[in-house]
Amino acid sequence: MRAGWKPTVCTLSLAAGVLLPAARPAAAGDAVVLPEVEVTEKRPTEAEERAPTAFVSEVDTTQRDAALETTTDVLQDAVGVQVQRFGGLGAFSTISIRGSTASQVPIFLDGIPLSQAQDQTVNLADLPLDSVQRIDVYRGTVPVGFGGGGIGGVVNLVTKPASATPSTELSAGYGSFETRKVVASHTQEVGGFDLLAHVTYLGSKGDFTYNDDNGTPQNPTDDTRTTRINNAFNSVGALLKGTRELSDNLSLDATEEFFFKHQGVPGPASTQFADPSLTELRSLTYLRLRADRLAGGTVDTAGSVYGVYNLQAFDDPQGNFGSVEDTHNQTALFGGSNTGTWYAPLGQTVRWFDELSYEEFFPYNRTSDPANGPNQSRLRLTLAAQNEIALVSDRVLLVPSVRYEHLLDDFSGVNSANMPDTPAETNALNLWTPAIGAAGRIAPWLSVRGNIGRFERAPNFAELFGNAGSVVGNADLKPETGINRDVGFIATLGPTGWIDQAELEYAYFHNNVADLIAFEQASRTQFKAFNIGSARLVGSEVSLTTTALGHLSAEVNYTHQNTADLSEDSPYGNQLPLRPADELFTHFAVFNEWGKLYYEYTYVSSDPTDPANFIIVPSRSVHTLGLVATPRPWLAIKFAAVNITNADIRDLGDFPLPGLSFFGSVQVTL
Repeated sequence: MRAGWKPTVCTLSLAAGVLLPAARPAAAGDAVVLPEVEVTEKRPTEAEERAPTAFVSEVDTTQRDAALETTTDVLQDAVGVQVQRFGGLGAFSTISIRGSTASQVPIFLDGIPLSQAQDQTVNLADLPLDSVQRIDVYRGTVPVGFGGGGIGGVVNLVTKPASATPSTELSAGYGSFETRKVVASHTQEVGGFDLLAHVTYLGSKGDFTYNDDNGTPQNPTDDTRTTRINNAFNSVGALLKGTRELSDNLSLDATEEFFFKHQGVPGPASTQFADPSLTELRSLTYLRLRADRLAGGTVDTAGSVYGVYNLQAFDDPQGNFGSVEDTHNQTALFGGSNTGTWYAPLGQTVRWFDELSYEEFFPYNRTSDPANGPNQSRLRLTLAAQNEIALVSDRVLLVPSVRYEHLLDDFSGVNSANMPDTPAETNALNLWTPAIGAAGRIAPWLSVRGNIGRFERAPNFAELFGNAGSVVGNADLKPETGINRDVGFIATLGPTGWIDQAELEYAYFHNNVADLIAFEQASRTQFKAFNIGSARLVGSEVSLTTTALGHLSAEVNYTHQNTADLSEDSPYGNQLPLRPADELFTHFAVFNEWGKLYYEYTYVSSDPTDPANFIIVPSRSVHTLGLVATPRPWLAIKFAAVNITNADIRDLGDFPLPGLSFFGSVQVTL
């Protein structure tokens, strides 16, 4: 348990005369003693344990209502989060937290890094959902229990646990544009191991229609209705997980996560391409040994070894995206980490994290000479510690922390003939991240918290070394740095009147980022990364969840942010591209034991896609109606009508999203 959380035990004794279900009346002068009653506060969640002063959204993916959705859909509903898509279901998608870039948000699965040194941007469309129990989104804070720093925050996907109790889940879904989904999972004990096997298939033809403005948005006379082409995809995800209790305080976890997808890449709305395709494969494996209650019950610790392999094969035989490409790029990551907690004297809880990892990128382009590009590698050492100090009878919590990262990059540059230069170059980089947070319990129903820290992001391989094609490396890049500040409160209300429960969270954030890395045109066909300047990101986040009258529920997430580009090329403080000022998500439901009817509304304000703020993506509103029927405890039938107004929606400028869509699914749990 962490500092600030302690079980409270009280013994109650009542004088004679109190009505009790006793066997005999109390004699005069006797005291009637009730049995000892233990009153225990709500135990903090795992995410709260990692960062007790942070603002974190914990999304329970097992309680979602949608008939068919992906990790992209789940994350775009969260407060403080913006998602950008290059099209509909299955298309490349990225995340921004509090106005950050996608590269500034490291993403993990069970604490194992998915963000790569080659390009830290993770495609949300490739992340598992049905095998995930919850998604933790840390906004503006990077807990010490994760390797690799960031500026915007952290996303951690927590997979479902294996269980000794036999259970099987089967579900199938179908919807518009020949979208289909099949999920199968089973868990039981085998040979002393609690095992979980999970498989998900998701595919779609993606041939929705949309309004094509022919690249002239100001001239409606040449607009036509067009069908999306080359937008089909098929994907398979699998999870195999085993847990074994080796002793009373020692357990072993073994996990293999696999993902494969093949898809067309249609390009923008006004200029579609029929030929480009992308194939992706990921394999993530880890072993984790956990030991609890060591050193007289004061220490918990866990050690992990892991490996992650990624393959991306992009084929553009006609050169639709600028040049003929036939790439098979591979990345291999190996590492080991240790994390632990020491419940120290004087109300302190000390947490630590250390990790050593090695990553290598193997570029290959069949159309280049030579086809094998220069290998690029990164050795990373991370050391981090945090101390939770409880004060004022556990009503105040101070949490100072520090993270140190040492990076050693090796790479071979390329000359004008695309041949590896010799000798190879080596870059060393040291990053420091100090931070402090505080939380106070003002009343049993009200707590306040705040954080301030300095965060850094090291340049990735594409920015440092280029890609032997359209991107030229810049080994002189400095890390991006950010000063993140936030303050806010959380108010909870128990059963009172017609309200069953309610929770309101408000957070104000003010972040400054310096030495922003951006690509600028270096020649007619090549781009080079530069440190271009700084930015200011200020905003507010409001989140409300409530249930009432035993049959009504509501969820409201609203984010407002004011971003300003403070680089020399933007003297007027232009709004940062792809950071909408306002986002709203609402979910209202009427429910009973037989099912649920719900309505969702999503609003995203207009935002620019270019630094000069000339190209503007219009605001959009999406209305959804849904039904969840549970005629039996083991059966769930879901149906949803998405974008019921058939609004014409654009994201990232000229990339269309589907109009009116229908989806249904049936889930059986045995």
